[in-house]
This record gives sequence, structure tokens and C-alpha cells, in this order.
Amino acid sequence: MSRGGLAGDGVPSRAAESMTHRFFVAPDSIRGDAVFFSAAQAHQLRAVLRMRAGQEILVLDNRGGEYRVALRDILPDRARGEIIERRAARGEPATQIYLYQALLKADKLEWVLQKGTEVGIAAFTPIHAARAVTHGASQQKFARWMQIVTEAAEQAGRGKIPRLQTLQALDAALAAAQTDGGKIFILWENETAWDLRRALDDAPTQTFHLFVGPEGGWSASEIEMAQAYGARSVTLGPRILRAETVAIVAASAIFFARGEMQRAAE
Repeated sequence: MSRGGLAGDGVPSRAAESMTHRFFVAPDSIRGDAVFFSAAQAHQLRAVLRMRAGQEILVLDNRGGEYRVALRDILPDRARGEIIERRAARGEPATQIYLYQALLKADKLEWVLQKGTEVGIAAFTPIHAARAVTHGASQQKFARWMQIVTEAAEQAGRGKIPRLQTLQALDAALAAAQTDGGKIFILWENETAWDLRRALDDAPTQTFHLFVGPEGGWSASEIEMAQAYGARSVTLGPRILRAETVAIVAASAIFFARGEMQRAAE
């Protein structure tokens, strides 16, 4: 191992593996017992992390497989490792939360993507909103968002990279959520009847679609539209949260309520 210790049977402990570097690779990069890394990953291994042949990392195929890998060749433009152990990936919650986030200023949306990935959100869909301060998402932005989500998933010990959908209109996103099933919540500071705790008690499901508004909040017509698609408007309490904070607080509360924040067993 590059860092950490071993459990009594010679297998790295959970605590040790939490400090081990993790990399997602495409499934076709795994051939037999060999794993082949991209030029960018080889650069990170060699120049950034300064790893050497014989050191171990964890590799994930983004399909539910996790591999303990010993590095064999680390060249400037490519690297190869050997699989030592294969197992099912850990780190994914049973509760599925799909976040539909109205566009925010760039740094705020990136923060939501990063922290949302860390807490366990399964998918992100940026959406248009009437009061959003920005209304576009270029290919360059999308590529950066994907990099942020991937790196956050590696750092957080996720078993899969959250899906990142293309920018959608609110009505299209609501229709997709309704078709997918589960419970649809739209976070709204003016809601007076339903708080999140009450809404969760009334929702015996493990699938949630969270709609979170922009800095300027949802318009009344957007709330009405969401309710027409079966969404329940809910509040997080009497305090006004920043737009970028809402999704993380709501997702964390749902995960806690569903028992997803207990310590993992060794």
C-alpha cells in the first residue's frame, strides 16, 4: 500500500484503504488481470502523486466493480497495473437522490456538484429557471463539471461517478422525474405546511428527486408547474439558506433519515 496499514489477514484495512488513491477507468481499460491508464492518469500517478512500481491503488470501473491494483509500469504517457483483488464496489447509498439544480453562478454550481457528489447524490441535472442569473452551459463548462464530479467521487470513496445530465427546461425535467418514479420534492422557502421531516415520514421510498432553485428563488408559476407534475413543495425551516447550500443540506438530511450515514462495517 502507498499509505496506511493491513488488517490481521494481510488485507488492507478499511481505514487504510480510505487513504489509498482511487481512480475510475473505462471498463475496456481492464483486460484480464491488467489495467491500463490514460496519459492524464499516468501523469497524475508519476508527476503529481510520485508513485512508483509496486505501490497499490484502488481502481473502479464505474459499473460496480472495485479492484486492488499494484502498479507495474509508470511511463510519462501511459501506465499499467496488475489486479490483486476483485470485489464489489462500496461507497454507494441504497437511497437514490437525483438533484435538479437551477443554474447558479459558476463557482457556486461547481461547489454543489463537488459537495453533492461527496454526500452521495446519484445524478445531477442543471435546469433553466426564470430567476437564474445565468442561462447557458457550454461544452467547456460541461467538461469541467464532469471533471469535478469524477475527482470528487474518487476522493469520497464512491463506487460510481454520479451521472451528469445536459441542461434541461424545468417542465422537461419534471416530466422525466415523474416518469422515473419515486418522490419529487421542490425546495421552497415560502412553504408553510410541509417541512422536509414531515414529507419524508409521508414518503416510504428510497428514490427522491430534489428540485432546487436559483439565487433568486422559484417563481410562483414554477411552483405551480412542479405541483402539477406531482411535486411536493417543502421547506428546510425558518432560516433562509443560500442557493448553493440548499441541495447539500436537503440531501444530507434525507440520507441521515434513511440510515445512510452510519459507520461502514469493516
